Amino acid sequence: MVNVSQALELVKTRLNRLQTDQTLDHYFEARITAAAQELEGTGIKLDPDSAEDLLLVVDYTVWQYQSRDSQTGMPDWLRLRRRERWVRQGVRADDS
Repeated sequence: MVNVSQALELVKTRLNRLQTDQTLDHYFEARITAAAQELEGTGIKLDPDSAEDLLLVVDYTVWQYQSRDSQTGMPDWLRLRRRERWVRQGVRADDS
């Protein structure tokens, strides 16, 4: 699992929200946790020390938040990034 407080800062930055604005912090924290669990549910083991994994969770959370009322699917860049992260993990698991 990633560091939720670090992820929260980055989510707020990506959404152009002031760090001092705490009105939606609990909501964003819940979304971050849910996004991380969803990614882990696909078989991705998130490394809490990985900046790449942190940004994947942040980008996934922001996409979910921004498209929550939209019928459009996941953008290709995010879908491919998630898949590449999953594939790399499978390769590492086979190599050990």
